[in-house]
Amino acid sequence: MHCTMELTGLILTAICLGMSSVVVGNEVSKHQDRLAGRPSSVSDASLPCLKDLAKKFGIWIGSASNAKHIHDDKEYDQVLAEQFSITTPENACKWTIIRPNEATFNFTNCDYVVATAQGNNQTIRGHNLCWGAHNPAWLDKFDNNSTALRSLLITHISTVGKRYAGRMYSWDVVNGAVLDSPKNGTYLKTNTWYPAVPDYIDLAFKTTHEADSSVKLFYNDYNCEVINAKSDAIYKMLKTMMANSVPLHGFGIQAHFSISHADARHAKKRLSGGHKFASSVPTDWSTVEDNIKRFVDLGLEVHITEMDVSIPSNSQQYLDQQADVYRNMLKACLKYAPKCKSFETWGFVDKYSWKKNDPDYFDASFKPKPCFYAVVDTLNTTHVL
Repeated sequence: MHCTMELTGLILTAICLGMSSVVVGNEVSKHQDRLAGRPSSVSDASLPCLKDLAKKFGIWIGSASNAKHIHDDKEYDQVLAEQFSITTPENACKWTIIRPNEATFNFTNCDYVVATAQGNNQTIRGHNLCWGAHNPAWLDKFDNNSTALRSLLITHISTVGKRYAGRMYSWDVVNGAVLDSPKNGTYLKTNTWYPAVPDYIDLAFKTTHEADSSVKLFYNDYNCEVINAKSDAIYKMLKTMMANSVPLHGFGIQAHFSISHADARHAKKRLSGGHKFASSVPTDWSTVEDNIKRFVDLGLEVHITEMDVSIPSNSQQYLDQQADVYRNMLKACLKYAPKCKSFETWGFVDKYSWKKNDPDYFDASFKPKPCFYAVVDTLNTTHVL
């Protein structure tokens, strides 16, 4: 089966104002010209097309996408367009990119990724509107200034939400707010927003809904794939939000995994709030299924949002184990499809992985790995419920 693209003509709405709309429109036109004229590549070979295989389940298969790589690397651009039906701007829509200073909004990269995805007929997940990490340094001067931080959060979310209204399927409104090990009734991380703005999570969701009433609003987090103390705390938090009529539509499970402490190959850095690079691989995948089920039963749409599987080396043993993790995570999602609606990775080629330990579908030369074929096989052999 040849993996063919589904490009459509794109008419940009008047959301982009002034010169920005001209820039975005021109970039889409250039992008489509590049796609039409580029040379054949690995993605033009007889590779199964993930997005097509996923259609029968009513779900999207996707990957995060990077503005620089789309622009600079034709191979990356092509595989992204051909294989995936949903994408998330990797960093382009985060505070640190959009807000170079307090007075400025720079939408260049976010506009570019969004316009490219529209040109590829891809669904778009916005990421993210509020996080305790990946924030610009200038925000630090407002530490513990509740009034200022509250105003900044409202202004940022309102501005960004309105700009992309009608173009995003969903937003990760708040990202990674819950402690890895909640205890004694304490579950929220101390970060840029908390405790200075104690209701910042509810505030962020309400403000996003006011900016765009049509977009689906997600809470997104890591190390919560199985039933554990962290996912329990998230479950209780989201259930309370819903009981209090806070607009909330979905839960994003990041699903960063590591085999045999593979992340030790990468620098031992930590993001704000003690972000570990990955979860250990579950020994019992039924707890992943049960975890997805309880959020579905709350009435929430579940997305697998950032999956990758770090490995210590490219030995066949680890490549096979990596494939098994992808297979089992996809099976857990498919069991509740289409309420588990999206299966997305945080990148798709090892060449550009944020983790540098070979966690993705394609190797550095864009050759599909066993984990790619494990996903193909799972989509081909799983019965549609």
